[in-house]
Amino acid sequence: MTTEDADARRPAPGRLRLVQDFCNSVDFEGGWDDLADPGGLTTWLAAKGHAVREGGLGPDDVGRALRFREALRDLLSVPAHHGRPGPQDESPGLDRRERGRRVLAEAAADLPLAVVVGERFTIAPTGTGLSGALAAILVALAFGDADRTLSRLKVCQADSCRWVFYDQSRNGSSRWCTMQLCGARNKNRVYRRRQREAVE
Repeated sequence: MTTEDADARRPAPGRLRLVQDFCNSVDFEGGWDDLADPGGLTTWLAAKGHAVREGGLGPDDVGRALRFREALRDLLSVPAHHGRPGPQDESPGLDRRERGRRVLAEAAADLPLAVVVGERFTIAPTGTGLSGALAAILVALAFGDADRTLSRLKVCQADSCRWVFYDQSRNGSSRWCTMQLCGARNKNRVYRRRQREAVE
């Protein structure tokens, strides 16, 4: 395992860990999803401190959680040539992020959030259960945006993977969750495509 790969497996710092854990509650390559049914969602919420009474969630709640999760994944998507010229490749990532913003903005209108007035002003979730957890995720996004750590929370660019990782690289330019796996696969695909183009 390379140093870069080891760094990519480190969890996101602070509140962003909740965002990362929520997104990574599904493994597209492994074929499992912790939130696929009410029981799984209930277990996940309890593990994160947002307990719901047994049988308190139904299929509509699962659908709500999955829409929110995929909106987050869209929001965290990075254009294929992030930081480099490549206008043809940037639009899909930008479209995904805009779609994610719209879904999250709609969801935020119904979530229990409040401004807490004390020595410092802050925002905090005021609900419990699924709504409280989704509100806590929005709070984490707001704080991550404010301290500029959110820009390092990214979705692996491999479409078969889409794992959310925290970019530990010095210049914040990582595009894959692991260079050893997803990065190498991408390089092999690019190499094979160039070989075919050279023959044609």
